[in-house]
Amino acid sequence: MKLGVGQRALAIAAFGLFTTAPAVADTASEIRALKERLQALEAQVAKQKTEVKRATNVANAATAAVTKGPLGPPPPPPVFVSFNNGLFVETADKAYSFKIGGRLFIDGGGISNPIGVPNNFGYKGFAGVRRARFEFEGTAAKIWFYRLEYDFAGSTGSGNALGGIRDAYLGLNVPGSETPYSKGPVWIQVGYMKEPFSLDFINSAKYTDFIERPLSVDAFAPARHLGVAAAARGDAWTAKAGVFSTSFEDNINNPALISAPATFWAPVPRGGGQYFELTGRLTYAPIKTEHELLHLGVAGRYHQPNDATGASDDRMLRVGNRLRSEANVLGMQTLGTPDLSCSTITFPGAFPLANLTTTGLTGKCVTSEFQYGFELAGAWGPLSMQAEYIGMQVNRDSNKMLQAALIGNFFPSAATPFGFTPGGSSAFFNGFYAYGQWYITGEERAAAYSVKGKNGASFEQVKILNPLSKGGFGAVSLAARYSAINLNSGRWSGSGLFNMLTYSTLIVPNTATTALIANQAGIAGGRQENTTLGVNWYPDNGFHFQANWTHVLHWSAPLGAGSAGAFATTGFAGLVPPGLTALQGRYQSAAHPDLFEVRAMVYW
Repeated sequence: MKLGVGQRALAIAAFGLFTTAPAVADTASEIRALKERLQALEAQVAKQKTEVKRATNVANAATAAVTKGPLGPPPPPPVFVSFNNGLFVETADKAYSFKIGGRLFIDGGGISNPIGVPNNFGYKGFAGVRRARFEFEGTAAKIWFYRLEYDFAGSTGSGNALGGIRDAYLGLNVPGSETPYSKGPVWIQVGYMKEPFSLDFINSAKYTDFIERPLSVDAFAPARHLGVAAAARGDAWTAKAGVFSTSFEDNINNPALISAPATFWAPVPRGGGQYFELTGRLTYAPIKTEHELLHLGVAGRYHQPNDATGASDDRMLRVGNRLRSEANVLGMQTLGTPDLSCSTITFPGAFPLANLTTTGLTGKCVTSEFQYGFELAGAWGPLSMQAEYIGMQVNRDSNKMLQAALIGNFFPSAATPFGFTPGGSSAFFNGFYAYGQWYITGEERAAAYSVKGKNGASFEQVKILNPLSKGGFGAVSLAARYSAINLNSGRWSGSGLFNMLTYSTLIVPNTATTALIANQAGIAGGRQENTTLGVNWYPDNGFHFQANWTHVLHWSAPLGAGSAGAFATTGFAGLVPPGLTALQGRYQSAAHPDLFEVRAMVYW
């Protein structure tokens, strides 16, 4: 019988019992050696089993590949998807992303003791959709970004198919442009965008603390224009500048929205060549924490109208004609200058002027315009404040103004009985506002301050401490604002000019005396001061409800848009005693209207 290793070991041990003692010691050493050899063999066998198993798996995979064909491409990288206030999709490496969103603003309200141009927009209250926008934006290859925004509520405002576009631009984060003083690269934008001017204008309407922007911002802020801009930022500063031209929001082919010049002119034809402008803004926050903020800003804008007139460049050449007394849906228009470019006069092709063009004589009264603005904002816990001052200098060509007046006198008509070129070779307008706010639910506006936006420093959504959807009440703030604007410039403006014209017309109506006074007058676009009390409620992110009460402290616009109803029928020839008498009584007793407005908005 064949013995195993263990059996042989036992046999050897038994045999050793019958031998001498030294033989026993030798046998024990042999047993230990045999055990060590046995353990080595077992380890080798285990290793061979592992290798056989691995080889079997490889063989099975090869067989499956032969049976089912080649392996497919690797699975796509993980993608982050969010439905928080819109649809947001982003790749794991953040190289590509897009967001689909929008906003809907619904306004309503009423006016007590209304003044201004009679129209279909108010006097006894009105309701409408202020904004209804679709927004699409994203990034590509980490360095490109783009945005498209269209407002269906404003698509017909400018009389052209592009009037509803609010943003449409492409941008590039320039690789390798980082500096020790900047945070991230310099970026360049090309397309239709907000010009870098005014903190309140740069702030999105989703997060503004009042339903409408103040008078000065509405009148002087440049809105959106086609152009190219470059920008950079740091941890606490932003800088952006660019060159711009046409705006899709210009009143091209829509003279119905231009009411102020009807005081002296019939609606004029579309203006000539495009204007251009240079705009820049610089901001710095010396104090910037989650609980405290001090923001400082300065901006400048140079505008050259070229052959444009107030028909195609109304924001700069008919200053203030779009103002609706900080309650747009109610339509109470009281201010607005005449066309500072001297407009366009049609005259017969005869006399020594036959070889001259109307735009060459009357479309270039304004040579250039310059605006500048100063910004201040602060926050301390739930308390915050914000203020801005904006000035506007208009430079005009006195020779062109004289030519315009002469043409009007040579070829009078019912609408233009004489050439009217109010103001001198220089005009200055200005405005400002200041407001304070208190979040009674404890939210802090400093935490909403951001320098990361492509438009520059601004305020975003406040962090709601107790959202309504989680059993809280949301964020509630109380705000109060004072705003003022002055669109009068030069001698004989305001009530003084009004009284002189009244006296002249009553004594010698429709004569050269009236014409002389008017042509020596300054620019009487009007002056207005408002106070506004507001309540804001953010129940959840993406929802905002507002209520405003605006009280007109002062209104003075005898020849501005507010009195166009008395003059518009036959131009300046309408200055007959009955008309002026009625207007004078209205002007002198034009008390202090109150405007009540509410807004419900959702944005995603």
